[in-house]
Amino acid sequence: MTYNIHKGFNWNQRKYLLSNMKELVNFSKAQIVCLQEVVGLNHAYKEKGYIDSQLEYFADMTWPHFSYAKNSVQASGHHGNSILSEFPITNWSQKNISTNLCEQRGILFCQIVVPTEYTGLPDVILNILCVHLDLFSKGRNQQYEMIYNYVLNLNLLDTDPLIIAGDFNDWNLQSNLFFENKLNMTESYHLIHKIHAKTFPSFWPQLALDRIYVKNLRVLGAEVLTNNNIQNPSDHLPVVINVELNGT
Repeated sequence: MTYNIHKGFNWNQRKYLLSNMKELVNFSKAQIVCLQEVVGLNHAYKEKGYIDSQLEYFADMTWPHFSYAKNSVQASGHHGNSILSEFPITNWSQKNISTNLCEQRGILFCQIVVPTEYTGLPDVILNILCVHLDLFSKGRNQQYEMIYNYVLNLNLLDTDPLIIAGDFNDWNLQSNLFFENKLNMTESYHLIHKIHAKTFPSFWPQLALDRIYVKNLRVLGAEVLTNNNIQNPSDHLPVVINVELNGT
């Protein structure tokens, strides 16, 4: 699952709906979740009685393994990317990929081990990048190259499973050309439905900003997640995919 939680607020920042977002994540039954715009600390939130340690709030008793990387730091606190996992996270790192002073962006990388007792296969290591990219194409083009170089420096084998998920802000639908041609990856929702998942704005989704690219995994399904029983919490809708491991 990938989900930009908008720091806990709804689309117009008038309602703090973090509990709704947590309910939607739990409703998804996803075993690995990539989150963007997660508040790690915010003194103004505390003064208003809001939960500001959002990663811990999401993880709670549900997610035994999690990681967080700051993208943006202000006087009041910081926010960034997070990965929640049902399976052990054995390695993690972060990289700043900001291209301008107005947008602080980053990569959170985790290696997650899916154990043999779960799948019946030898232990499978999933390499996962949670990303949040620029609003403008010039910056995103630079960030595509940064992601490419970052993946190259991981020294992965050709058969290693790789997932790059997050808020790509790719309103002009250019990222597929890069990730398919340079990293030999497939966008999951597009593979299944032949169109990109429209996820923004959540109350009337018109733009396909949120993606999950995969390599060496078989995509069985992909959907934009909604639940009529849960008030639309964020300005983005989450994307959930179902993949099959091949045991390599």
